[in-house]
Amino acid sequence: MNTFILISSLLIISFNSYASDTANGKVLHTTNCLAYHTSNIYVSAARKVHGLATLTARAKHCDLSLGTQWLDNDIADVVAYLNKDFYKFR
Repeated sequence: MNTFILISSLLIISFNSYASDTANGKVLHTTNCLAYHTSNIYVSAARKVHGLATLTARAKHCDLSLGTQWLDNDIADVVAYLNKDFYKFR
């Protein structure tokens, strides 16, 4: 459990160190993720994100799954966009 907290904290710190561009995040999300996530197959209450660490981990997982090969700042931009417009985590 302590390892999970440490890794989550490091992810949050590393992604918060970027000056996130929510406009770029919106473009990346719209062009790469939206068709996948609007399918009823992938919408589930059990998959609800509960914090920035989980949102970041999901964005990284999606990047790998889709083969988009985003840079760390691209992932941070998508996370910032999703958090600003949908999740509103502090």
